Amino acid sequence: MVDYASIYRSFMRGRMHPLYEVMYSGLLRYAAQMLGDELSYLAEDCVQDAVMSTYVNRARLVDADHWRRYMLLCIHNRALKVVRRRQVHHNYMGNTDDVAEQDVSHAMIRQETLDSLYAAIDSLPGIYREVFDLSFEQGLKNGEIAHLLDIAEITVKKRKERLLDMLRAKLGGISEAELMLLLLHAGILTEVS
Repeated sequence: MVDYASIYRSFMRGRMHPLYEVMYSGLLRYAAQMLGDELSYLAEDCVQDAVMSTYVNRARLVDADHWRRYMLLCIHNRALKVVRRRQVHHNYMGNTDDVAEQDVSHAMIRQETLDSLYAAIDSLPGIYREVFDLSFEQGLKNGEIAHLLDIAEITVKKRKERLLDMLRAKLGGISEAELMLLLLHAGILTEVS
């Protein structure tokens, strides 16, 4: 579990390292998702602007929750501005309303869920993480993984079952269907086989 209060206190004292070490990758993923594939290369700009704006306005932030909401709102607003500018430039006003209506509270919950998922994946032991990467991130079939790792295909299947069990346990005992939906939603899994 992330200690946002400690990161907030460090941030308020001008120490940015804890923010960048713990939260930065999640903030980048949030910004990239807000921007969409075509504009995701601007995610870092959105996050940097949000961090700077949050730091400049830090005197108005009363606690860690307010601080996180403010930072996510800054990212949301900056991404929305980029998307709108792009759409005006192309004379296309399609999905702007959907982006504009996103609720920051929903975004916070979603981001915390994704952070938990990525933390659970990162904590997998090496042999399981390797199978996860090859299977879910690279989309290889069990036979291809077995050939690459020079192990039996049944071993690949058992490792996949075990790593899914470990992920479900680390995510609070969610069901296999919920885990698959979460992996799909995070863009890690492109199809359920």
